Amino acid sequence: MDADAGHGINAMTDTPLPYSFTMEDEVHMRHALGLAELGLNTTDPNPRVGCVLARGAEVLGEGWHERAGGPHAEVRALQDAGEAARGATAYVTLEPCAAHGRTPPCVGALLAAGVGRVVFAAADPNPRMVGGGEALRAAGVLVQSGLLAVEARALNPGFYKRHAGGLPWVQASTGASRWPVARAAGSPRPRRAPTRSSGARAAR
Repeated sequence: MDADAGHGINAMTDTPLPYSFTMEDEVHMRHALGLAELGLNTTDPNPRVGCVLARGAEVLGEGWHERAGGPHAEVRALQDAGEAARGATAYVTLEPCAAHGRTPPCVGALLAAGVGRVVFAAADPNPRMVGGGEALRAAGVLVQSGLLAVEARALNPGFYKRHAGGLPWVQASTGASRWPVARAAGSPRPRRAPTRSSGARAAR
């Protein structure tokens, strides 16, 4: 699919960006959104994040952040893809982190794997982690942002509210997924994370 899916938006200001995305890009990002939602009840206080590694229409690897202190979505997708990640495009629902928290920065993992392009939906509002997009660009990776940014932020209202200086957001879960998860023909569907509350209280 190479039809134009429309322009992205600036992930922080919601203004149009000078480049556009293809329908193929949108399919992969919606897949990543579906993966992110699997962490609905387990990632607190970390954001729900999904990542898909693809080359053209083919999905090479996928992952999502399951719980605070565990591997981030990008790392799990890179592990899933293995050597096939080199030169591929990473679709991530949140800007890859650029600083060391409880886990190493995802920027380093993406660069080490040789990913050629990174498309992220929404900018990271955490001032400790921001800057991943610029760090990747500085290293020569093609970086584009803003694809389905509104949808990506809607997955993490509490995370964005906390970093905007507001009170935590509390929301009940119905257990129903809002995002279709696309997958290459013959590939297994991602397993669903168990529904339980996480007691972790560490920063991303």
